Amino acid sequence: MNRPLNRGLIIRLVAVVFVGIAILVTSESDAARYSYSSSVIPENSIPKLDRQTYIFLTEYGKGLRNVSNTYGVDWRLVLAVLRQESAFDPGAVSYRGAEGFMQIMPSTGLQLASLHNIDDISDPYMNLRLGVIHLRDMIRDFPEAEGKNRVELAVAAYNCGYTRVEDAQTVAQFLGDKPNSWVAVKSALPLLSARYAPLHRHIWSAGKPTSGYFGEYDQTLSYVENVMHYYNIYGNVLQR
Repeated sequence: MNRPLNRGLIIRLVAVVFVGIAILVTSESDAARYSYSSSVIPENSIPKLDRQTYIFLTEYGKGLRNVSNTYGVDWRLVLAVLRQESAFDPGAVSYRGAEGFMQIMPSTGLQLASLHNIDDISDPYMNLRLGVIHLRDMIRDFPEAEGKNRVELAVAAYNCGYTRVEDAQTVAQFLGDKPNSWVAVKSALPLLSARYAPLHRHIWSAGKPTSGYFGEYDQTLSYVENVMHYYNIYGNVLQR
């Protein structure tokens, strides 16, 4: 004769089902929407974590994952940006005054800190949090781009500013290219330099890009290439 199921067991089973459904419904985070299928590196050629990355993750890895998950950004992408920005040095200061792990400019840091109730922007964890928020905001600024293009445009904007990338998109569109393609924007960034002033007069009523001339495009192009290189490596080495 079949025994009746224990009532407590039934309740627990139902709870598990509902939790599973909730996870499926809520797991579509920004990180999932903004990520892309990175190139799969053959297992025998995947490099090991370098000493700098390993030391950083030993001390700050948990905090990095927590804050990245909170704001819906792939923590491996944040790690790649962090590596390029400060080489994991919490006391790093650039010649322009950018500070900390994520090299936040003072004006940007103060603005974000006031919006998110952060008092000490020099604290390593708070600096990391501000950087993740800023990167998340950059990703959200390119809703028309998809997958890898969206990530690359956001990384470029993190480096040189959103309006600078927007200027390059405007040039790309004027030339009949795709403004939401990183390849197109990558080609357009050098055209923001002063030497292309005759072109600018056909695009902007003021006769020059909205953010002014841009002569440091090489730095931004290298920045994006390096960040995406390490993002791909971290994506293979540091599996979810």
